[in-house]
Amino acid sequence: MQAGTAVVLSLVCPPIGSAQPDTLIAQAPIGAMRQESIMPPSMPNNPPTIPSASDTLPSGMVGQLPAVVSSIEGMVGSGYDPSGRRDPFAPVILELQPGRVDENLPPLQRVTMTEINLIAIVWGAYGYTAMVQTPDGHGYTVRRGTRVGQNNGVVSAVTERGIIVQERFTDVYGKKQEREYVKLLHPKEGSE
Repeated sequence: MQAGTAVVLSLVCPPIGSAQPDTLIAQAPIGAMRQESIMPPSMPNNPPTIPSASDTLPSGMVGQLPAVVSSIEGMVGSGYDPSGRRDPFAPVILELQPGRVDENLPPLQRVTMTEINLIAIVWGAYGYTAMVQTPDGHGYTVRRGTRVGQNNGVVSAVTERGIIVQERFTDVYGKKQEREYVKLLHPKEGSE
């Protein structure tokens, strides 16, 4: 063979189901490629024309075109108004920084158990009810089942001497923990 001459081999596969083996067939040699053979065809100098509405629409609809366009603009509107809507890209559960409290929580769940003061225990036909005070000076009544504190605490019992709050939380190791706080009406009596 001469330099610059290539031989192209093609694989001929028999139809599916035939018993003939695959064979290689040599095709005729191809001459060296010339630069002109790989040039793209030239583009015409005339720019493309955009058809007008009268060219593409039936003659009866050409007069109705401005009304159709204005009705479509009315349906689409001037754009999207996101006011009053939640940002769809904001995380649903926000990570609170230490020391910050979620303002959407009820007031008794914004404070820690050490900040709550037990003021009084009231008893009646419906059992015991406790009166507590938050650091901002507001008072609240607490019964069994009321949520209290930042660690998902629940009042488990109200007695004549105080309240018992159980907190269920996950510690730093990922284990579920349960802690019990006892708030006494008169703390000095409990230390005896």
